[in-house]
Amino acid sequence: MGCHKGRLRQQKKITIPKKKEEFRPRYHRVMVFFFGALAAFFIGAFLYGTLLPFFQMTKYLAAITTGRAQKIHKTDFIFSPYTYAQRVIRYEYLKYLEEQNINKTNLYIFDDAIVKMEELVAIEGSNPYQHIRLGRAFEKKVDILHDQTYFLRAEASYKKAIDLAPQRQETYYAYGLSLVRQNRLKEAIAMLERPPALDPDIPISYFYLGLAQFNLGKDSYIDVLKNLEFFFQRSVDNPDQKISREIYEKLFAYFYQQHDPTRFVIAGERMANLDSENPGLYRQAIAFIKDNSPFPTLEFQGNKLVSVRQ
Repeated sequence: MGCHKGRLRQQKKITIPKKKEEFRPRYHRVMVFFFGALAAFFIGAFLYGTLLPFFQMTKYLAAITTGRAQKIHKTDFIFSPYTYAQRVIRYEYLKYLEEQNINKTNLYIFDDAIVKMEELVAIEGSNPYQHIRLGRAFEKKVDILHDQTYFLRAEASYKKAIDLAPQRQETYYAYGLSLVRQNRLKEAIAMLERPPALDPDIPISYFYLGLAQFNLGKDSYIDVLKNLEFFFQRSVDNPDQKISREIYEKLFAYFYQQHDPTRFVIAGERMANLDSENPGLYRQAIAFIKDNSPFPTLEFQGNKLVSVRQ
């Protein structure tokens, strides 16, 4: 009996270590595999989330700063795989091309940029400015192809932008100015007058409204002057120097013809700031009215003031 108990003790001493020896290597293999997979995941995430977009952006900037749109068009790596850098690359690439001289010969590059922007919108789609950029690209195609149907695609993009950001004034401006281009002036004015598009705290909203009203013709010139002056009295910036000068030239000539001294002086003072060639002529003209003298005799070439006589 004593010998039997001794053998049992020996068996316990032998069998327990064997089970531990079998368990530990298996546990170690599982842990090595787990941490190896975890390390691979983080390395992959680092490469995909950091290095890939960095190299995509580097390649894009190297080409775009030297004006090589053709190289960007042919370099698939710049656009694929899709990384977070694409929201900047695709947006800025389309914006760059919109500012270039695109014709039917190189239109395929512009079309490809539009497709890439549409892919971006399909993947993300919540940024209203992406839809505005796409809408402006379609409007450029109207200019290139003289195909009015692209206005419909632009309009769909602007409407989507408004749906996404109904409190953003820029969405209404983009749509409203597109309606002006289509000569849908009453719709454009209604769009630009509705809140939040028209906001006294945002003077540029009055500039765009005045621009739309100007296209209605002379009957709207009093409202045009009022809204443009609201903008210029509150802002040092000028969204478009050339358009502003052309509008004020017409306003100045019109109020001269109407013998409207108050508005004649307001338009003349603004033209003295806008016309870099002959600002003195406008100051000379309005000086007569300020001195309570009769209207001077003005000579115009078109709407451009060329001489002032008493």
